[in-house]
Amino acid sequence: MISQPQSELLELIKRSLFGVTPNLPENVDLAAIYAEARAQTVIALVPPALPEDLAAKWEEPAAQSIAHYMRTLLEQKLLLKLLESKQIPLVILKGTAAAVYYPKPQYRTMGDIDFYVFEEDFETAYGLLVDNGYTFVGDFSGGREYKFTKNEIVFELHRRYSDEEFDIEPVLLNGMKHAVTRSVSGQTFPSLPNDENGILLLDHIRHHLTGGLGLRQIIDWTMFANSILDNDHYEQHFLPLLKLTGLEKFCKIVTKMCKMYLYLPESVTWCDDADTITAEELFEAVMSSGNFGRKKAPYEYNPVTGFIIDARKNGFFKSLQAAGMINFEICKKNKFFRPFAWIFQLFRYMIRGYISLFKGQKVFKDISAGNDKSDFDKRLGI
Repeated sequence: MISQPQSELLELIKRSLFGVTPNLPENVDLAAIYAEARAQTVIALVPPALPEDLAAKWEEPAAQSIAHYMRTLLEQKLLLKLLESKQIPLVILKGTAAAVYYPKPQYRTMGDIDFYVFEEDFETAYGLLVDNGYTFVGDFSGGREYKFTKNEIVFELHRRYSDEEFDIEPVLLNGMKHAVTRSVSGQTFPSLPNDENGILLLDHIRHHLTGGLGLRQIIDWTMFANSILDNDHYEQHFLPLLKLTGLEKFCKIVTKMCKMYLYLPESVTWCDDADTITAEELFEAVMSSGNFGRKKAPYEYNPVTGFIIDARKNGFFKSLQAAGMINFEICKKNKFFRPFAWIFQLFRYMIRGYISLFKGQKVFKDISAGNDKSDFDKRLGI
């Protein structure tokens, strides 16, 4: 169920994005709306939709958001200049590559600067950053992203974007080979072409669904769909990429949700056959989570729920074997034991299960949560 402040925030966002007159009560709780906008990282979208006297109360946080936007643009410009000096091809992911679809790009709150290079250029790009004052923070997500900081801005160097669940790398690599130049606020940058960029924005929603999905990612998709995905373009150009990546059902549900809650035009009809109840459930998960889980994760993972989800998706034996190969050092070091990794893992789960029951922990509730999340993923097509 969407709360009153959440509903009012959505009305204000629709006015900023689409010029729709908001349907608001006479007295609104601005403090509650502000808290929700902050949790969803959409502060800059609200003041343009408020009357002037009320907008003044948002002046400082809105100014801070726009100032961060400008700092991000400057640091992105310097990054591009550095990599281009060594003729390293790259594209910007998300961030300004999502902001281009907004009526005013500065309304899009900026996070990290994500950029993607070909595998053969990774070592050169990595060394170039280290040699030019970018502080290496760590290697995250199994080598997918390498985090750096400089001047209080976070940079994420990607040698690969896809996670283990959905491999969209062939689409992204093709987009890299046909990169385009875009412009926001007078600054140009290399980007994936529209269709490949859309696949990435959609997969970004899927990737963060577990606990980090917020309204900002949904708005990014709404503005992309509004700008690019009319019925003809969807059928002729975007649908083949969805079928290639396995995201067709998910795309329809997400887009129908945007029509239901964020005023995506009725002329976009290719998503109308998506399940309404699943779209409603997805939006409630977004609003309850907040950007990157600032409020709470809609599905809280632990070893039990994680295993149930993986087993429902990949099979019981295969999941045991995979977990065993991770958890038992002897299997990593000695090939003889590898075929028996599933046995080690099975006993590990049995022992941990008995201990949990003895301690009064909610094992059966965790199993039920895992089944619920698995069923939800199935309905979403992921």
